Amino acid sequence: MRIIINKNIFLSILAGVLIALSFPNFFIPFAFIFGFIIWFSLIHKNNYKKTAVYSFLTGFSFSLLSYYWIIKAVNYYGGVNIYLSLLLLALFSIFYSILYFVSFGLILKFMFTRYNFNKALLIAPFIWVIIEISREYFPFTGFPWNLAGYMISYIQPLDKIASFFSIYGLSFLAISISSILFFSYVKKDLISLIAGIIIPIFLYIILGLYHPEYNFYKKYKIAVLQGNITEDMKLDNEKQEYITDIYINLFKEASKYKPDLIVLPESAVPFFYFSESNIKDKFFKEIENIKTPFIIGLDNWIYINGKPYLYNSIFLFDENHKLVDFYNKIKLVPFGEYVPFPFKIFSKMFPYLEGWDFSFGNKIKTLNYKEFKIVPLVCFEATFPNLVSKFSKNANLLVNLSNDAWFGETSAPFQHFEMSRIRAVENGKYLVRATNTGISAIVSPDGKARLSKLFERQILIGEVALINKKTFWLKYKSWIFVTFLATFFAIILKLETNLRRQ
Repeated sequence: MRIIINKNIFLSILAGVLIALSFPNFFIPFAFIFGFIIWFSLIHKNNYKKTAVYSFLTGFSFSLLSYYWIIKAVNYYGGVNIYLSLLLLALFSIFYSILYFVSFGLILKFMFTRYNFNKALLIAPFIWVIIEISREYFPFTGFPWNLAGYMISYIQPLDKIASFFSIYGLSFLAISISSILFFSYVKKDLISLIAGIIIPIFLYIILGLYHPEYNFYKKYKIAVLQGNITEDMKLDNEKQEYITDIYINLFKEASKYKPDLIVLPESAVPFFYFSESNIKDKFFKEIENIKTPFIIGLDNWIYINGKPYLYNSIFLFDENHKLVDFYNKIKLVPFGEYVPFPFKIFSKMFPYLEGWDFSFGNKIKTLNYKEFKIVPLVCFEATFPNLVSKFSKNANLLVNLSNDAWFGETSAPFQHFEMSRIRAVENGKYLVRATNTGISAIVSPDGKARLSKLFERQILIGEVALINKKTFWLKYKSWIFVTFLATFFAIILKLETNLRRQ
């Protein structure tokens, strides 16, 4: 018995590792299938108590490998003690595993117990996707990072599925394939084995032949500035003028390409637009002769009834560098930009917040200038499928400004980019991504991207079209969700009806 328990513990950890290895920047093709087969097998063979334990270990090992970059962010750049950083990663992984993996494991176990084996597996993809949808809203402001669909989204043209059913459609496909192949493994069924192999190949071929048409008559040249300012430099007050000079020089260099829009990253230069500052004066003075509109991310103090509020904002300026409009970030990063209730008593553990929480923006809006109708996405917001689609209804260009310097040379910049890239496919619009240290990109609606390199100072030049056409996902999102849930409940109702007849 002891040998079996130890073996199952090892298999649980292995399952989590294999699932994690399917995400950026590992991207080991189809490793997740073996991970899910192992995990499903443990759920199928064991009781509820052991299912909870093995599911927890699967989720815990997955989280440690997928989110190890949390240590880099909070310790090296955030100034949090290394031991406390390790503890924070462990606590995060415990919470993450219980909330998502243990809950799914116990629900699937219940389905195995209540219904027969193959019917339970039919429901599994629905359960997984419902849990994923909840992640966009809970806990705190939501955390839809590394959804299962990103295990296969890098396989073009399979990523086109996102234009019909968003990243959740890809998640459904990934779990469905894993379920079918698990069924073939348990039942030694050749037909399901062939189906599990043929389905993705068939979709690959069909989607490869699908080329949606976008009607546009003009392309616009975009210049993306990547200053490559490390986070320790950004946090050094003595480096403020040096950082500003870097972006001024990049701005001047980019102007030689005669772009229609210059794009700078999140918190690119160290000043507050609505406050007086020598740095701000210098920046606008140096670029005043460059008649090009630009968009930039800035920290933003706003006084409301005499009380200061700090926002993470995106500002759009016209060719004369007059403010057109600005947007305040809605989805803030828990423990990164604010300390959520009831954890306020631990605020001093996060010195990088310097005692200030960012305030939540409260308005979804586009930034409009001439032909441009821009969806402004600050950093983390590009990971939210439903939020971005709400922005995109009346827009023609996605712009994501981020500062991924916090992550260092970990897998996080690659994960963050892939999530942003899929937003372009979902919404059928070009996406311009400017990050301080990379990965910056110009992504077309079919998901093809022109990329910058990590930790290199460079200017990325490319062209975009302003596309008003809506994808199937953007047109029928509400109906897709209703149909999905209706199908799920119809299956459950049918299964329950069959049980009562037995």
